[in-house]
Amino acid sequence: MVLDFSGDVGLVGGFCYADVSQYMKDEFQFTDFGDKRLDDRLQRIGVALGGAPSESIPRACGDWASTKATYRFFDNENVTPEEILSSHKEEMKSRLKWVKKVLVVSDTTYLTFPSHPSKEGLGDIGNSKTDVEGVLVHSTIGVHPETRRMIGVMDQQVLVQDQEQDPTETCDTNGKDESIQLESEQDKWIRGDKEAIKMLPEETRPIFVHDRGADDFSLFKKLKEEGSGFVIRASQNRCIKTPSGQGNYLLDWSKNLPEIGQTEIHIQQQGNRKGRDATLSIQTGTCELLPPEKVPQDTSPCQVNVVRAEEIEKEEDPLLWVLLTTEPVEDFEDVLEVIEHYRKRWVIEDWHRALKTGCRIEERQLEKWERMEVLLSIYSVIAWKVLEIREIARTEGEIAPEEFLTETQIAVLEGKFPDLKGKGGKEYAVAIAKVGGYLDRSSDPPPGWIVTWRGFKKVLTWVEGYEILST
Repeated sequence: MVLDFSGDVGLVGGFCYADVSQYMKDEFQFTDFGDKRLDDRLQRIGVALGGAPSESIPRACGDWASTKATYRFFDNENVTPEEILSSHKEEMKSRLKWVKKVLVVSDTTYLTFPSHPSKEGLGDIGNSKTDVEGVLVHSTIGVHPETRRMIGVMDQQVLVQDQEQDPTETCDTNGKDESIQLESEQDKWIRGDKEAIKMLPEETRPIFVHDRGADDFSLFKKLKEEGSGFVIRASQNRCIKTPSGQGNYLLDWSKNLPEIGQTEIHIQQQGNRKGRDATLSIQTGTCELLPPEKVPQDTSPCQVNVVRAEEIEKEEDPLLWVLLTTEPVEDFEDVLEVIEHYRKRWVIEDWHRALKTGCRIEERQLEKWERMEVLLSIYSVIAWKVLEIREIARTEGEIAPEEFLTETQIAVLEGKFPDLKGKGGKEYAVAIAKVGGYLDRSSDPPPGWIVTWRGFKKVLTWVEGYEILST
């Protein structure tokens, strides 16, 4: 799949846009709402919103007629977020066709709407002491294990809670259909993983990469039975059986595993935590997870490999990961690959930021959540696009600039940076980030998505001006 960030500006069906039409047509070409006019309208909406992700819907659409048509689309009963994402999944299969393995990453984020608190259909996302309304969005994405580039959105569940009735109960809003009650907190992980397995080509092996919320015995067993791999961070000091046959507790036992080496990684800045380089001591072993008491007595244990990565120079908040995995840990290189798989889980956090900051999903003021969920599915695909140039700027392998930029965009960048001519796509992506304010000093980390997207928006403006003067 070639991403086409076109810059041709024009009117299509009333939509004024910076032309990313081929990209959107590819992602939404398989939709079937039972009305071809709705199928065509989705592509036009995708083109309009994708050309100006951070703008309001009226400004992105360009005129009132197109804006009204967009709002009518959101209101149509035949339009569902499932159908929108199902088309994206079909196109995703073409990107996975020659991929032998893919990292399947899941996580949950909160969406609140401070500028539009009266939105209908929200639930409680606070606790008994806080009164905050919104929704939980549990998403599952695909990530290439080598390039770190996000392949697409494999599943998305919008969850609502009602603290007054039962704070432990969570429902999936399921688009415009009747809500579905989740059986447990881990049910969302299991459902997301099932959807990912269903859409993957037979020749592609999934490795599920999850954080501590997915530490669930039934999930481990199910993934192993299906032949899938996983790297999941442990949160519970589980009862285990060691290779010698003795009983123990996972987190306690892992402290005494033999060290097989050390490695240094960069820890991303997050919240109040500063980014830093950390030296990790790596310990490995194998054990059997024993079934919890609530599981039927005849359930057999689940054998897993264990990787414990602990920061050597203690900080105020030292890093400690205990990773449970199906992947081999005999060689140090294999263990480093397991750690790298887990670190790629951060891609979904970047995607969440692109969705919230780049696409400003929490600032959208549609009255009902039913309409918002349709908009969310469209912006979820667009947010993936927002991240793409950043990942290209970080990729070591060769990629041609023509794979993600048009001739006009390339020409504009070469006009700004004459030394770009004849270089690879990575240099062009870095140049876009420099337009957005990236300094590109030898000591600087790779550009982030915000500075990259800011630069790309400027490039689109330059292209628009160039083409207006050329007409």
